[in-house]
Amino acid sequence: MVKLPGVNVGIIFSKIRESGVDWKGERMDWINEKPWNGIGVDVNASLSPRELAYKLKLDFEVSRVPSGLPKSFANQEMFQFFRSFIEHGDAHLETVGVLDGGRIVWGLASLEQEFMVTETDRMKGYLLLASRDEKRDRIEAHFIAVRSAGSNTFQIPSKARISFKNVCRRSFNKTFPFVSLKPNKFEEGMIRKTKEAIGLGREAISVFASEAEGLAKIKVDDQIANKYMFNVFQPDMANDFSSIGNKEINKLADQNTRIAIEAIKKAPGQNLEHANMTAWGLLNAVIYTVDHRLGKNRDSRLRLAWFGPNAKLKKRALELAMEL
Repeated sequence: MVKLPGVNVGIIFSKIRESGVDWKGERMDWINEKPWNGIGVDVNASLSPRELAYKLKLDFEVSRVPSGLPKSFANQEMFQFFRSFIEHGDAHLETVGVLDGGRIVWGLASLEQEFMVTETDRMKGYLLLASRDEKRDRIEAHFIAVRSAGSNTFQIPSKARISFKNVCRRSFNKTFPFVSLKPNKFEEGMIRKTKEAIGLGREAISVFASEAEGLAKIKVDDQIANKYMFNVFQPDMANDFSSIGNKEINKLADQNTRIAIEAIKKAPGQNLEHANMTAWGLLNAVIYTVDHRLGKNRDSRLRLAWFGPNAKLKKRALELAMEL
């Protein structure tokens, strides 16, 4: 970074963010769009693993092997796992995408599980599959619920197994035919594990649906709302004050806490009656902040929200909302 005499670049970037633009010039208004817009690609579930890799420009070898050995089809075999897991779980692939320059590959599959928090607040359950290992040897399975208003993504805690060995990966031999000829498909044991995991995920989403309905009935005031946001983003400071008003916010709140407090009234969906100054509204203000406002750009926001430390913020926000 170029240093300019007498200029604090950090302060400049901070002021730019406060104006509603991130450091790469992306608008950060209170918009209602999916956090993976511009990153994910909507796909037809009938596409082959090779076609899915081509869609994301991943149709290249990932593993560098010595001259004379065949190319790696790691990405295609990863998508083969995605497809098999999704099909055996009675889900439907909708979107695929990459993060962090292609290191992370993810896919969202609809579980065809929708619920209404109230008559005007629709949620939809998804299976999130991801590979963060460039060799594509391990696949993660998570469950999320996406809110139509604001497109917030809620990570759903469940008892389901999270990590799976990619049984579709083929091994290489030093002798002809070099590539293992064993079919890269799910065997009976893997099919059983798949159905069990997705079954537990569906149950967890149903539990979350009931919790969301309960949160929508809990009314809060400004004091509770401010305290909640400090507990989420600045827990070490939250207990220092019996009450948190505008004076404490102006003096002590960091940028993330300020954005979240502002989101209570301004984020999409917060104007709905059951979200206006309720525990459900507070939770959504946090989720919207994490999904749409934090991070340097869309890639980093989604990576941090789904797989990084901000995923833990979401978990903490849900736990604290349940205590209100």
